[in-house]
Amino acid sequence: MSYSAETSFFARCIALLKLLGPGVLMATAAVGGSHLVASTQAGAKFGWQLALLILVVNLLKYPFFRAGVSYTISTKQTLQQGYLGMGRRYLAVALGLNTIASVVNAAALLLFAASLLSYFIPFDIAITLSASVVLALILIILLAGHFEGLDNIAKGIMGVLVVATVAVFVVALSNYSASPAPDVAPPSPWTLATLGFLVVTMG
Repeated sequence: MSYSAETSFFARCIALLKLLGPGVLMATAAVGGSHLVASTQAGAKFGWQLALLILVVNLLKYPFFRAGVSYTISTKQTLQQGYLGMGRRYLAVALGLNTIASVVNAAALLLFAASLLSYFIPFDIAITLSASVVLALILIILLAGHFEGLDNIAKGIMGVLVVATVAVFVVALSNYSASPAPDVAPPSPWTLATLGFLVVTMG
């Protein structure tokens, strides 16, 4: 391979990595308690019984994540402009639902992040205080105009999660036994009692 060809190849790789930035941020925003806690609990409790369900759910959710991005790219308009074009009532409903969802989701994720952070802090701290600190740090980064810094932090976190997920999957696959011990009966997730857990797991 010539020097120019190698340079062109690396240039394409760098350009591809730059394009991944918005996608990584979107993926970071989509990752929540259902992925970090419920999914791991599902694997620990039910083994591989829910693997197909989780795969199908993610395939079904993908078009909804893609719809907004595709609309903005194809029309060069924001979603708010699109709703306004349909009528002010649609815009008002969309803004109302998004306001409620953003406040509830932000509060839930802040509390979740604070609870995870408590495992790494060597001293006791109120969960509301640690959540406030996390929120303050995020706001400081954004208000200071360091969006690139937040982007890099998100990429780092997602990189760690991807590596950890792949590593755990490989370990689980290597330790998988098609015929479990005869005395061990794995619990079934397909019961009414686990319905709430299944909903949380599906995100």
